[in-house]
Amino acid sequence: MTIDEFWEFILSEKCFEEHDVSYIDDSGHQHYLKQEDIYEYSGAVVDLMSSSYTLKIEQMERVFTTSGTAHMFYNKADGPSFDLHTDPVDVVINCHDGIKHMEVDGKSVIIEKGKSLRIPKGTEHRALNTTEALMVSYGINDTETLSSIREDNRDL
Repeated sequence: MTIDEFWEFILSEKCFEEHDVSYIDDSGHQHYLKQEDIYEYSGAVVDLMSSSYTLKIEQMERVFTTSGTAHMFYNKADGPSFDLHTDPVDVVINCHDGIKHMEVDGKSVIIEKGKSLRIPKGTEHRALNTTEALMVSYGINDTETLSSIREDNRDL
């Protein structure tokens, strides 16, 4: 998926109906968009398009084949990110468009378009977002999150 295809997807009815969409603010906090009304949702996305915030789409395992979770992130150059953190499962970062700059285990790492990086569970990492990029973070064999998503959807 390219950045242009990302914008088309995030504004689609399919994304509205099947995915949780959020943004990361300048303090590194995540905020979910209200997804009760497609017009209100679309307006919020259009507003975010002109902001510097990083966008996140969850449940992308419905789009990309994986044995765990998949979350897509779009960031502009110098866009905000989560603080340094670890994950309880191995993570593979795949750069779909642009160039992804990260800090992994204290080292600067660059992931070019079409390339991937595996981060072992428990390894400290964060996105630096030096340049515009579109990437997918795959939680390998993350069945706990998948089970939680399925459990949450039973109530709908």
